[in-house]
Amino acid sequence: MHLSFRSLSAWLLASTAVASATPSSFNVADFKADDIIKRDVAVIGGGSSGTYSAISLKDKGKSVIVIEKKGRLGGHANTYLDPATGTPVDMGIIVFHNITVVKDFHKRFDIPMNRADEFLASESFYDFRTGKAVTQTFTPSGEEMAAAFAAYLEQYSKYPGLSNGTILPSPVPEELYMPFGKFVEKYAIQAAIPAMYYFNPGVGDILSNPVIEQFRYWSSHMAGGVVAGFLGPVSRNVSDLFARAEAELSSSSSVLLSSEVVRAHRSEGKSGIKLVVRTPSGPKLILAKKLLIAFPPKHDFLAPFDLSATEKTLFSKYISAGYYVGILKNSGLPNDESISNAAQDNTEFTFPHLPAAYSFAPSQIPGLQLVTYATGQTTKSLPLSDEAVKADIINTIKRLQKQNPDKFTPTEPEFVVFHSHAPYNLQVRAKDIKNGFYDKLYKLQGQRNTHWTGAAWKGEDSSLLWKYSEEIVVPQVIAGL
Repeated sequence: MHLSFRSLSAWLLASTAVASATPSSFNVADFKADDIIKRDVAVIGGGSSGTYSAISLKDKGKSVIVIEKKGRLGGHANTYLDPATGTPVDMGIIVFHNITVVKDFHKRFDIPMNRADEFLASESFYDFRTGKAVTQTFTPSGEEMAAAFAAYLEQYSKYPGLSNGTILPSPVPEELYMPFGKFVEKYAIQAAIPAMYYFNPGVGDILSNPVIEQFRYWSSHMAGGVVAGFLGPVSRNVSDLFARAEAELSSSSSVLLSSEVVRAHRSEGKSGIKLVVRTPSGPKLILAKKLLIAFPPKHDFLAPFDLSATEKTLFSKYISAGYYVGILKNSGLPNDESISNAAQDNTEFTFPHLPAAYSFAPSQIPGLQLVTYATGQTTKSLPLSDEAVKADIINTIKRLQKQNPDKFTPTEPEFVVFHSHAPYNLQVRAKDIKNGFYDKLYKLQGQRNTHWTGAAWKGEDSSLLWKYSEEIVVPQVIAGL
């Protein structure tokens, strides 16, 4: 899970070039024998849920092939290793829930875990638009926060279908698609909101979001973890888990990195699925009984997958946020406190205006600062270019330095590393929730020999995605083989 402390046109052109350079048919005779791969299941997307699902299927005796566009597995698991000391700094996925599936998966790869609650207690607030300090007038006590979270969980517990995805009553109660701000007022849980917003960023306008979208993002496990603590690898290197999974899959020729599907045929019945895949060693033909898609189901990403009319309609409803993480040097920011964005003119909670950086926080390596940045919700999968985000972050630091010369040292900040996690936190609007979007979404599972997993199906939470994949998706895939 992500914690704050710490061009589409170009893509389409690239896809067109790939398609034109690759066999366009699924005729086996067009491919050399060594370029035809037969498996029980093809997993598209080697992020957290795709990697977990592939290992789970393999452990259950099924043959798999994972196809991942990047040169590594792990998705949002971004870890920087300091070349001088070898010290790791996690920037994307940082901690996990203390649940069985998490402990079993780490044990599977001999990775010891312990409590991971090394959070910064000192925090200062500034309006990043001006660089001026902001005085927080709403500062609930620990007891008030605990009471507010308890009230929140009381309402959350009314919907047991949330443990298996986003399974909602029919018709959907109005309370689940009302703006979360109204829900906050109705149940007087204001004291929990600042922690919800800053602790797990990337949600856009939290108070305008439908209640169910907040439930999906802030689960009972998440709220419980705030109280009881989270788990993390003893090494404090989340990426090590995915590197070991990648090594195992590679040893059995079960992963294609820096590769992408350029054409797909998904049929019903025993015909299975066929994929043409561009790889660094040339085109491959994948013949599999089942397909498991584990990346964000946005139209532009799904262009090669011959979508049905229903799939096109549903996936067109998604909106998402842009979310970005990075590490900076020469920031001139303090090494002993977090600097968070706030706006005195924006509600009682002083939430920042987006797009903007959420916060700067010291890393485990002296002199290096972690930064998180996000946009509001948008229909665009890639709302901002990486260069635009990085430029805005640098300009923000410059404003802080100029406005506060007694606190921040004038410097020339530089990025050590930067990662985009867009599109992030896929969700839908209230009218779509009211009209049964999630019921229609889950009915897609298994159609045309295709199953789905990932954050759009459960939420941006690796721990619960593993649980969802293990308990719901993988059994469905195996049952259909």
